[in-house]
Amino acid sequence: MTLTRELHHEAWDEYFDSLSRELLNSPVSIEIVSPDRPRTVEASRLALQALSYDRRDDVFEVSAARGAPRLPSCLRHLVSHPTHVYVDSETMLAPMTIAVDDGEGVRTVITIEHDGAFSG
Repeated sequence: MTLTRELHHEAWDEYFDSLSRELLNSPVSIEIVSPDRPRTVEASRLALQALSYDRRDDVFEVSAARGAPRLPSCLRHLVSHPTHVYVDSETMLAPMTIAVDDGEGVRTVITIEHDGAFSG
């Protein structure tokens, strides 16, 4: 994973709103990387529902659906008070990897598959 660009804080909410529309239902994986714990996979190949940043509450959220399309359950992963957001795209094209750091040194890594080969 090569993270090539840090997003400016002022652009987070608009960037993630736009990205959510573009990548809706794309397969995503979510990993948590902590300096004092082993790397953990929280989700693997779930259908992306939303990426968002709430300025008022200072919270980043990634939500993804699992299960049948008629009755999906939703995983919501929150990062309170994010400090940095990095992407692996130097342009405004959709990234393959997004990393969100919090103030305690924990990094949430979201990997997006663009091939459309979602297995549910």
